[in-house]
Amino acid sequence: MLRDTADFKTNRIDVCYDGTLLKTKLRVLAATHWQITMVLLGAFLVVTSTGVYTNWDAQLEFEAASNVVTHGFPFVTTGLMINQPPLGFYMDAPVFHLAGLSYQHGVGVVTAFGLGCVVLVYALGVLLYGKNTGLVAAALFSLVPWHVYLSRIFLIDNQYLFFSLLALIVGVMALRRQSDKLLLVSGVFFAVAFLTKLFAFFILVPLVLMALYFTRDGKFQLTAKKTLLFLAPTVVTQAIWYGVIANQNFFAVYFSSDFTHPELIADPVLGFLPIALVKSIGWFLLLAAVLALALPLFFRKVFAGRTWLDTVCVVTIVAVAAANLLLVFGFHLKVPYVSVVKYNYVALPFYCLLAASLADKGAQLLSEVKPHRKRELAKSVVVVVGLVLLVAALVESVVFLVEWEGFVSFGVDSVVYYGFEVYSPVADYFVEFHYLGLAVILASLALPLLYNALRLQRSVPPIRSEENGDRNTKQNAQ
Repeated sequence: MLRDTADFKTNRIDVCYDGTLLKTKLRVLAATHWQITMVLLGAFLVVTSTGVYTNWDAQLEFEAASNVVTHGFPFVTTGLMINQPPLGFYMDAPVFHLAGLSYQHGVGVVTAFGLGCVVLVYALGVLLYGKNTGLVAAALFSLVPWHVYLSRIFLIDNQYLFFSLLALIVGVMALRRQSDKLLLVSGVFFAVAFLTKLFAFFILVPLVLMALYFTRDGKFQLTAKKTLLFLAPTVVTQAIWYGVIANQNFFAVYFSSDFTHPELIADPVLGFLPIALVKSIGWFLLLAAVLALALPLFFRKVFAGRTWLDTVCVVTIVAVAAANLLLVFGFHLKVPYVSVVKYNYVALPFYCLLAASLADKGAQLLSEVKPHRKRELAKSVVVVVGLVLLVAALVESVVFLVEWEGFVSFGVDSVVYYGFEVYSPVADYFVEFHYLGLAVILASLALPLLYNALRLQRSVPPIRSEENGDRNTKQNAQ
């Protein structure tokens, strides 16, 4: 063992070789992040006990990924390249080379990225709100049917979301530390996300809002140099692929067949977006998000100056929804009308973060409660309601996953929807693993609360009233 700082610096190799430092770091890491590890385990049990799904989009993207392996480029049946950025298909190629070219292996890659997104939602929540919010947000995100089904079908949505969240996390760290190096790394991650799917563009909304906030407080200066530093990797990668490798027009992907030869819809249902969102997210999660937004309005003194993070989430959700509505009602495009779960997927982490913020907001409310005052009862009631909504959201998600067997759809009605067809079902006994995963996740959230409650109860000494003390004194005197 090393006994002083000087020895530590000069003999770092010996420490690493001995394994003592590594073991210490692992213990600290396990003690700090054991809850998210349990959430990840629960998410793994749930997602792997859900069947493998497919649809027309999935088969087209699998064909593109297959041609990357066989021909080196993401060709489709027409002989042309798929009208999507290519990087997601190249990510699948190494797995296909090692494990074999099969649809299930491709879905395995998507599932792995989906679990990675759970960890990144946790990291983003901790970075923005706090550990409680990050943990609850990861739990909500891991079980919501929208995410689970997109993790069990061969689509590139989880890949682009993973790198988008990574770009946002590193970007926020760059803003806080005023680090040009981290800003460049964030730009690289964004370039990877954008070369995977164009919907990654919307992750710039929260990043720009955060930059404006830090600029206003004087903690960050937004200059042309820093903007160029962030955007340079994206411009370079787009130019290399479309201008050099694919030998296409640089703007070719931005004018795909979805826009040049679109399928149109004449009379879209006005409420198509909220209908699809309720079906894919669930009532309780949405109600929790609404309550989280309402708390700062009713308890302004408690949350004064702390609502800007909620604003970031709301503006991001609204920006994504507004783009979807513009494409449907402005351009009457059918694909955005049907594929709400794909067009709004980048906003899902922010729905979860907003709802999960009830965890830290509830803790703050409880800290402000003054005993023996009837007016303070409202704060406790609100905290209990928020807790019930969060637990109900988790249960609602698992019940949906268990009850919906076979074909699954999210849409306006039985005619207009985005569907998931079963490609490879799971055995009936795997249903129990959904409930086991839910139990593991609930345990990760509840165990610290129970531990703290028991610890508090033991630390409080028994209280004897003065009246009982006087009575005992008189009895002893007699």
